[in-house]
Amino acid sequence: MSSLHHSPPGTFFVWFALQWGLWLAISLSFPRVMAAGSGLDYKVAITGVPDDKLRTTLEDISYTVSLRKERPPISLAMLRRRAKRDIPRLLKALNAEGYYGARLTADIDEKVVPVRVTFQVALGPPYLLKSVEIETIGKDTKLQVKLPEPQELGLALGKPAKARAILDGQNSLIGLLRRQGFPFPRIAERKVMVDHGERTVAVIFHLDLGPTARFGPTRITGLKFVDEGFVRNKVPWQQGDHFDADMLTHVQERLTKTGLFATVRVMTGETLEAGGLLPVTIAVTERKHRTQSAGVSYKTDEGLGATISWEHRNLLRRGERLRLKATASNITLAAEAGFRKPEFLRDDQLLYLDLRMAEDSPDAFTSKNLNSSLLVDRTLGKGLVLGGGLAFKASQVEQFGEEDTYGLVSLPVHFDWDTSDSFLDPSRGGRLILEFEPFCDTFGSDLSFVKGQGSYSRYALLSTSPFLVLAGRACLGAMTGAERDTIPADERFYAGGGGSIRGYAFQSVGPLEGTEPLGGRSLLEVSVEFRLKLSDRIGLVTFIDGGNVFTGSTPDLEEDLRWGAGLGLRYFTAIGPVRLDISVPLNRREGIDDRFQIYVSLGQAF
Repeated sequence: MSSLHHSPPGTFFVWFALQWGLWLAISLSFPRVMAAGSGLDYKVAITGVPDDKLRTTLEDISYTVSLRKERPPISLAMLRRRAKRDIPRLLKALNAEGYYGARLTADIDEKVVPVRVTFQVALGPPYLLKSVEIETIGKDTKLQVKLPEPQELGLALGKPAKARAILDGQNSLIGLLRRQGFPFPRIAERKVMVDHGERTVAVIFHLDLGPTARFGPTRITGLKFVDEGFVRNKVPWQQGDHFDADMLTHVQERLTKTGLFATVRVMTGETLEAGGLLPVTIAVTERKHRTQSAGVSYKTDEGLGATISWEHRNLLRRGERLRLKATASNITLAAEAGFRKPEFLRDDQLLYLDLRMAEDSPDAFTSKNLNSSLLVDRTLGKGLVLGGGLAFKASQVEQFGEEDTYGLVSLPVHFDWDTSDSFLDPSRGGRLILEFEPFCDTFGSDLSFVKGQGSYSRYALLSTSPFLVLAGRACLGAMTGAERDTIPADERFYAGGGGSIRGYAFQSVGPLEGTEPLGGRSLLEVSVEFRLKLSDRIGLVTFIDGGNVFTGSTPDLEEDLRWGAGLGLRYFTAIGPVRLDISVPLNRREGIDDRFQIYVSLGQAF
């Protein structure tokens, strides 16, 4: 038999009163505590740090800042503990920036709503780098190695002693030694000595060089369809050569640039073989060597366009590339074939064979043509390419009802210098392109002329937060040796369109016959863009383009330039940004220019 025990009614009321009183006390004592589970609301300020970048760094590592919304404290005591725990973290960050004498206090003002936490920083002067010493340990190897001066490591004496610079200098020291034939150097000990009296910092690296080495046997793994000899030709060392770690990076870059491999890893052995030889393994994973692709574009002046292509990047097993392409739009019907052979006659040369059959029918002319060319490019250095060859173009060109036939033989020469960091979306560096091409007609006339063109684009990263790039471009072209009207209409200069002066229809800028473009013998174009990246996917662009085409062989600067300006949207993908630009003509010609133009394509405008 069981029984139930009931508490006296008075006990219940006492319990209820205690609970209610406790709740009331908490509510009165902590008015900042909001709905159950929301925690204490507060704000944080860091004062005494005029450098915005340093203040942002402190905010990023502060628990008080980062946990304010995600995990608010339930009491002032917990908030005090959080702020107290931040002090050594923030001081460590200040020391890393060279402020070894910095002082920091945390103050909590609980009388305001929301509660205010203030970290008051007294920076003091930054401590300066007084000396950097490198001492080798173990056997005496000083005669075998050239130890760098501090400035060679990026450590400038008399400048603020920042921890990041010291660590980067240590890495630079290791890299320099690996380039001098020491594959396994290490820092046995790093001493950073702070003198608070002088406000200086001295650094000593105790360096264990390890043994010297020479390149041993090179093994290549992962090949399926690429010829091994093609890969070995990219290796810049021979067995027995003095070890240099830069060569490992160099061969990795060369193999990656072939486009034949999804991954390339160049690894050394962990120990030396007999005779001080260091074995090397090059491990590759081949990409698929055949690609089919299709694309579309839209421009209000050119209409809808589509391309399909097929490419084989390893046709004869040594990186030979064959590409077939078809293009269809309102102004072009074309079929193209291109063959590229790397290492033509020498390691730094490329052979190009190109064939194009097309009917081009923009507003300026109609041209049925067959183009063929044989070109050889030679790499002169990083980003430097010089090329030239022989080309032939047979064409039937009609303009204003008059039709002419040409058979032009030419000797094209070009020079390219590219220091940009990306082909489709550059943010640093520049691109210089110079082209020169003399022409001679072989279909019975005595026509001959020379065509030259040069362009330079420059990219400057103005800010990383937000990510803002300033891009500029200038282009100059000139033709001489024949009058404009005797030069084939499809070889003259034209301007206007998505890759030229936006806001004006394709080829519409320059001399006109009524509303129809005539083309000219000289060209001048300039463009400026501000490119703002709002997120990993979205960006905005504002731009202005200007220029003109001139009848004479040199630009006539007394003539007015045509200007267009607009806004653009960028959607960033793995292969590059998708571009949507809307531009208006600032010198709009009634009856000739539309009120705006729209352009959609892949990649930045330049």
